[in-house]
Formats: sequence, structure tokens, C-alpha cells
Amino acid sequence: MRKFAGLISVLLMLFIPVAVYFAKTIQADDKIAASGSVSISTISLSEIFNETSGKTSRTKTSSTTTETTASTEEQHPAKSKLNEPSEAKPYPELGPDDWIDVSINDQKVYFKRGNDVLYTMNCSTGLPGESATPLGEFTIETEKGETFYNPGSGEGANYWVSWRDHGVYLFHTVPIDENGNYIESEAEALGVRPTSHGCIRLSVPDAKWIYDTVPVGMRVVVRE
Repeated sequence: MRKFAGLISVLLMLFIPVAVYFAKTIQADDKIAASGSVSISTISLSEIFNETSGKTSRTKTSSTTTETTASTEEQHPAKSKLNEPSEAKPYPELGPDDWIDVSINDQKVYFKRGNDVLYTMNCSTGLPGESATPLGEFTIETEKGETFYNPGSGEGANYWVSWRDHGVYLFHTVPIDENGNYIESEAEALGVRPTSHGCIRLSVPDAKWIYDTVPVGMRVVVRE
């Protein structure tokens, strides 16, 4: 009888904690269901034991998720404006009456047919004051080239096309340094603020398209 009583005591010691655990789990699930929540979480025994020491597997999962997100951001940095066309569509087929509308306030170059906008480019015009981009009506001139460098300013550019004073005021790319490398930080100003010495700066694809496509004599209007 003593042995039988001892066996019953051992069984009770094992059964009572398990019964308490399932009672708590059912109670927790009832509360979740009553609150109208769609998902009901199942807590493992190992997680219960970890909670008593202040550590849970859910905390570990959250940390892993944060690390994964950071890793993804490092692998996929934000695109630079330097090598991107301004719009995610093909450049337009230009007609004989199309014209170029440059807005200083908008920091945009609009290619237009009448009043209809065919394509919009982000640009950076001249700084206010002596370097301001001149306002008025002009035309695309014959002077153009693939690259230039000005030792006086320590900058140059690629794919330049003159629109005033025969080589003085130009459409061209973001600046290059003395080694021919683009100064990529300057691209962040495109479509945002003036930074040039009077010329109209553009992304590399936009400037190259103008260099390759825009005909001599096309009207250029520069306005506030």
C-alpha cells in the first residue's frame, strides 16, 4: 500500500503542473477569442520556461527581423539621380514645333508641344546673383560637345549643348572632376535647388538625349 500511495503521489506531482499549464493556455485563448482577434497564438513549454528567466523566443525573432531589414537596406540602397532618366517612360519623338520650357522655380525642363507637356526633366539651374541662369527666349545653337573641363572652376561636364552666347550657357550633365569622374553628390540637387554657374544641369541620360536628339534652332524659354 505504501508503494502504491507513493506512486500516486509521483503521478499527481507530474499531472498537476501540466493541468495548470493547459488551464492557463485555454484561459488565454478564451480571452483572445473574446477580444475579436483573428489569430490565436500557441505558446510552447520552452517559451514558458524562458519567460521565467526574462528571455523569450519572440524577442529573439524580433531581433532577427530587425537585422534582416537592415541587411536588406544595405543590399538595396536608394537610387541615385545621376544615372536615371527623369521619367519612367521613353523620351518623346520631337516634332518641328516642339519647344523647351525651363522653370527656375520648379527646377524642371519641360519639353512641350503647344501647351502639352511631352516629357519633364529634373534640372539644377544657376545660383541666385551673378551666377543666375538668364531669363528670356533663346534657341539651341550649333555648338555642342561630348565633354569639357574648366580648370578655373575645377569642374567640367559631359554632353553639353549651347543655348545662349555660343558655348557660354549650356545644357549638360552633373559636373565631373579633373579626372572625368562625376561628382555624384551634385546629382541630389536635380529638381530641388539651383547649384550651377548659370548652365542647366541634368542627369546623364537626360543630357545625352538632348545632345543626341534636340535639333539646332529649337526654341528655349527660360522663366521664373
